[in-house]
Amino acid sequence: MKRKICSITGTRADYGLMRPIFSAIAGQQMLHLDLIVTGMHLLPEFRTSLTAIEKDGYGDLHRCSMILGEDSGKAMAQSFSLAVFGMAELLDMIQPDLVLLQGDRGEMLAGALCAAHMNISIVHMSGGDLSGSIDDSIRNAISKFSHIHLTTCKQSSERLLAMGESATRIREVGEPGLDAIRQMDFISGDSLAQEFGLDLSQPIILGTQHPVTTEADQAAWQMTQTLDALADLSIQTIFTYPNTDAGGREMVRVLDRFQDKELIRIVPNLGSEKYLSLLKIASVLVGNSSSGILEAPSFKIPVVNIGTRQQGRLRASNVLDVGHDSRAIKEAIQVGLHDKTFRARLAECTNPYGDGYTADKTLDILTGLRLTKTLLAKWTPTDERFLPGGP
Repeated sequence: MKRKICSITGTRADYGLMRPIFSAIAGQQMLHLDLIVTGMHLLPEFRTSLTAIEKDGYGDLHRCSMILGEDSGKAMAQSFSLAVFGMAELLDMIQPDLVLLQGDRGEMLAGALCAAHMNISIVHMSGGDLSGSIDDSIRNAISKFSHIHLTTCKQSSERLLAMGESATRIREVGEPGLDAIRQMDFISGDSLAQEFGLDLSQPIILGTQHPVTTEADQAAWQMTQTLDALADLSIQTIFTYPNTDAGGREMVRVLDRFQDKELIRIVPNLGSEKYLSLLKIASVLVGNSSSGILEAPSFKIPVVNIGTRQQGRLRASNVLDVGHDSRAIKEAIQVGLHDKTFRARLAECTNPYGDGYTADKTLDILTGLRLTKTLLAKWTPTDERFLPGGP
């Protein structure tokens, strides 16, 4: 009898990271995947991400509407309540053996809250990471609800231990997004150049910037600082839409104002394959996306990381941290492009988040994990070993 795995995806980012895991599950005869699709995927402006999920067809898809139209913290909280209600209904219908969650989004916390109350085992990926925003609170809350932790690096495992999680429930597997880089057949530079009107002989900037919940009232100003810097530099740029957290719609309005600026191309959603292929040929990545911390080191590409959103994450040598100041952003981009000392350091850059074989390690755990009553009872001291291959 197949073990039923239920997972959740709410953004293009988490789906891109988890795609190698979902593909591996779909190819394993002992496992079956049910995928709850929610959040940004169900909004009209991100319909291409839903189309990509449907095309992949890695499992049975279930939709859970949750996002309200208002751009505020209140709407985020109310959307969370809709997610809890909808996911409880879906989990009751699906009856999975375990729930697989990734990262630090509110929809993942909604799934953890439901599964824990319904006595469904929870496997959480990327717990123990540190990013210095409300994401930390959400991520840590998911970890406390979860029964097994698959971490990206040693430091994250150590943070979970410091939070009181048992070593017998923690396994370091690496960052799943690196599997996609290792496995991908990248779109050629010529094809990308034709689609986006790029000159491959000149520098290319790729940008993504998201709102920070505690700074939502500054979101439009922060985006303006970034785009003013890019407009002044006159470097060909592809910039994607932010996520739908509070302040996101204000950022979109700013992006729309820059739509007609020379050399700046605004694209709502690129999808994982196109985004990583552009990252491969880009000269600099600008913004505050986690991809600058997690995936960009594999391409040895300079990252101008703006603001507080990724504060605290383990960094490789490719990251240049700046505040929301157009002059500082311009200067950092110039360093990334031309500074000889930085470029020499960049050449030696290695990715600290794994070897690109996270899916294989995760698959072994999902198939071999011992699903017992003791696994669910985290508060009960036990010598029982749940993870295959040792503690």
